[in-house]
Amino acid sequence: AGVARRLEANDEKLSVSTLDGMLRIGLVELPQRMPAHEELVPEVEFVDTPQHIEALRNMLLDWKLGHHLLLVGNQGTGKNKVTDRLLELLRCEREYVQLHRDTTVQSLLLSQSLEAGIVQREDSALVRAVRHGRCLVVDEADKAALEVVCVLKALADDGELAIGDGRCIVRKDDPRTLAWASDNKDVPNAEEQFVEMSPGFRMIVLANRPGLPFLG
Repeated sequence: AGVARRLEANDEKLSVSTLDGMLRIGLVELPQRMPAHEELVPEVEFVDTPQHIEALRNMLLDWKLGHHLLLVGNQGTGKNKVTDRLLELLRCEREYVQLHRDTTVQSLLLSQSLEAGIVQREDSALVRAVRHGRCLVVDEADKAALEVVCVLKALADDGELAIGDGRCIVRKDDPRTLAWASDNKDVPNAEEQFVEMSPGFRMIVLANRPGLPFLG
């Protein structure tokens, strides 16, 4: 009953509003983005209950501080819904990847397609999110192998990651990118060696709570 009264008292403060390009949840506010690809911004049916708004406010606060997010909860508790709602409010483009026990580091970093009988390598969702400053939503992280989780942790902690095709993800304004650009300024169609991480890149990792019985 005490919790219910506290939430009722804070209903007005814990409101969600968007005005003049600013998103405000409670006392936390952040400018909305201007997406280049509107189709990548999630649209979700969502009910703004006090508990949901409180969760969104806490997520927005971490987002504003530049943190990546980890949501852990039982299956069916709405982790994807809350995540999509936050991205919808922020007008943030989303890249999505669902992990499983057969996910490899190579498949996480590189995407392959067959065109006219030739295997073509393309940027994966992770690399696209890093390059264009999108949010990478990593679903079912608890099902992935340890080495895959370690790769994601390294990217979040260090801001640097080697890709299997010889390129390397680095932070923006890394001295190596400036040196490479200087050395190759007169080389037409020089092969890209570094992928600069956009300041807008964020990662939201979703995982089921460990324990028995396993319901995944």
